Amino acid sequence: MKPVGKTVGIEDISAYLGLAYVEVDDLFRARGMDTSRMANLMMRRKTVALPCEDVVSCAVNAARPLLARLDERELETIELLVVGTESGLDLSKATATWIHELLQLPRTCRLFEVKQACYAGVAALQLATAQIATASREDARALVIGCDVPRLIRGSTAEPSQGAGAVAVLVGPEVTLATAELGAAGYCSFDVSDVRRPTPVDHIWDPDLSLMSYVECLKAAYGDYVRRRPDTDFLGSFDHLVFHTPFPGAVRGAHRSLLRSLGRIPPQQIAEDFGRRLEDSIRYPAQVGNIYAGTTLLALLSLFDHTKADPASTGRIGIFSYGSGCSSEFCSYLLNPAAQPRSSGVADALAARTRLDVAAYDEIADACDPLCAGVADFEGDLSLARKLASAVSPGHPLTMLERIDGHERHYVQLDGQLDGGLS
Repeated sequence: MKPVGKTVGIEDISAYLGLAYVEVDDLFRARGMDTSRMANLMMRRKTVALPCEDVVSCAVNAARPLLARLDERELETIELLVVGTESGLDLSKATATWIHELLQLPRTCRLFEVKQACYAGVAALQLATAQIATASREDARALVIGCDVPRLIRGSTAEPSQGAGAVAVLVGPEVTLATAELGAAGYCSFDVSDVRRPTPVDHIWDPDLSLMSYVECLKAAYGDYVRRRPDTDFLGSFDHLVFHTPFPGAVRGAHRSLLRSLGRIPPQQIAEDFGRRLEDSIRYPAQVGNIYAGTTLLALLSLFDHTKADPASTGRIGIFSYGSGCSSEFCSYLLNPAAQPRSSGVADALAARTRLDVAAYDEIADACDPLCAGVADFEGDLSLARKLASAVSPGHPLTMLERIDGHERHYVQLDGQLDGGLS
């Protein structure tokens, strides 16, 4: 599988995963849910968005550390910003326009938004790699951001896995982390009403249908990948696997279902394969929850932070992304042979978040409820963010939503200096 055209891939990746979290076990007990389901969910914690955090602020906070590692010349090479999200703010104006301005990216940068439920992040990544591979400028780069701040569906089975946050990926020719295998992809798409959001506040979800569609798409998209790359063997061709992770238990179930469809594989071998090739990718999602368009990218970041490259292997990563509705893709990247487990700062940032009890979580969720697409006026509550920002992002600025006046959004930058603790 030789890449077609010039070499492009992932140069850098960073994330913003919030300032606060709630223990999933606490939420289960407070809601009177069946705690025996915890083992199948495989979730530990979930990020809680504050009433001054929206999809734009999360995206900016994810991208800023990545951009800070570039010099002025390298910043000028960014000629594409593409944002994957299902938390769009306007029926016409893309979220990418606010993000572009707040990040002060070049005006020669093309920008737009991609929407196809949770698939949007990987769709954005694949679009970006295709453009950079054919760009006339040899040092051209793209910034890809997968981000979502979903409206919480409290009291539902979805609530324990609903997270919030953003993942930013720099795509370019100086591959540090993983090289795109251009053209190595399989697809599966069809119309299904597993999840619909016909209004900013209505969320119509059929969890059983959604999981069945997810598994069906995994099998079909991988099958299409094999038809295009007939020398592929699922057990032998991929050293690492990254799946869309609505919750880690869904990944384990889908992986098991795919392997069973490929032959008579003993349960012990399936479990060992999951531990060897998928375990590293679910570590961060288990502490954050489902961030929708950013979730597959978060799983990829988790892999980069926890896996050591083996120079004796191909380092091939099989990536599966699914978006309700539905569209899906199975593609592959090659882990850089020099890549080592990184210190991206994500693990430290996750550990530095402030734990909320369920009463505080519900109070914050009440304050966030009015902050949905189409709201004309809103006053962002910055007080808690100011107290918590110094722990997660010491000395580094964070962007937050200050207010909305007549549909005009205003953002403010917190300096990240110590401002007290949670009271």
